[in-house]
Amino acid sequence: MNAQIPQASSSTPLQQSEFLLVGCRHGSESALEHRQKLAFPLFQKSYWRKGLVTFRIPSHIVSKPEWSHFGVPDNVLEQLVFARICIRSLGQITGPTEDERIAATLRLLGSLKVDAVHVWKRDPRLQIDTASIQRKINTLNSLRKKRIASEPNLILNCVVDSVDRWWIGWHVGNAQTGQWSGGYYPGQMPPHGISRAWLKLDEAIARFGIQFHSGERVCELGAAPGGACQRLLEANLRVVGVDPATIHPQIAKHEQFTHWKKRARDVRIRDFGRFDWILTDMNIDPASTMASLERILSSRPHKPRGIIATLKLSDLSHAEELDQWSSSCASWGYQTRVQQLSTGGQEICLVAQKKSTSRNERMRFDQTS
Repeated sequence: MNAQIPQASSSTPLQQSEFLLVGCRHGSESALEHRQKLAFPLFQKSYWRKGLVTFRIPSHIVSKPEWSHFGVPDNVLEQLVFARICIRSLGQITGPTEDERIAATLRLLGSLKVDAVHVWKRDPRLQIDTASIQRKINTLNSLRKKRIASEPNLILNCVVDSVDRWWIGWHVGNAQTGQWSGGYYPGQMPPHGISRAWLKLDEAIARFGIQFHSGERVCELGAAPGGACQRLLEANLRVVGVDPATIHPQIAKHEQFTHWKKRARDVRIRDFGRFDWILTDMNIDPASTMASLERILSSRPHKPRGIIATLKLSDLSHAEELDQWSSSCASWGYQTRVQQLSTGGQEICLVAQKKSTSRNERMRFDQTS
């Protein structure tokens, strides 16, 4: 039987909150639960609706310093893969009117001061003005005016579950992604953007802390129509797009772009030896994508500095193969991180970087963006 989340109570200290609210993409709940069972088998699934899954954390885990000091350890979000954001729950707020729910939220918080307020919807389709709720909470509950550098950046979360129910929680937002309300990437598709691949790559760069070097050589497999190539060219990189389909004229005529109008499997292995990065966003199953990467990487003495691979999950049962994919990258000499992006679809983004990179590059890659 699922554990029950208690109603909000002002007598519950932040550090003693035993419930973890996890935001995810609609449809990824079962894949998220699968990852939880592998990585955190002692967590107990509780409340579950589309886009929001709750787990009860055993008290002996909650009492550990990494939980009491940081809210949610960084490795929790990373290992769940399909989680967009993880917050500690303070409880549920219900009421017939918005003003009554806001008043109940403020009673719950008591004298607690926070550094920011994030209001976000469990279901983006809900017709609710979250900006209005956020303004009211900010006005009635004064934010902390100044934070000592050693103190955590405490962010209050108001998760709008339905027209009359909210979940209230908190997280520490010291990392860049901790500033994204609901874990949604705040970047916007530019008016001149060719395809949504531009925005997906933009989020991957920000979320994983990827730093390209001006003039690096990049090859994208499955490049058409050219959205990701466009983002790479804007970073002053030299780009080769591999795809039998047509590339957008704006990209095709760029002086730093070359189109290899063929399938990835038709490119000679030796031709991949010149690249610093390999990107892939092909409309094929994950096993085929990984096979393409293995063909390129397994026998090359000179390997690219990094890989950014979009793995399409037409069937979420493929999520069971995540650890196998990471192990493959490790066997090729890479350290890997995997996460489902907020701007993508039913897919995950795998970012791998050479283990032998310099200390400064490793620090940049390991840092949660």
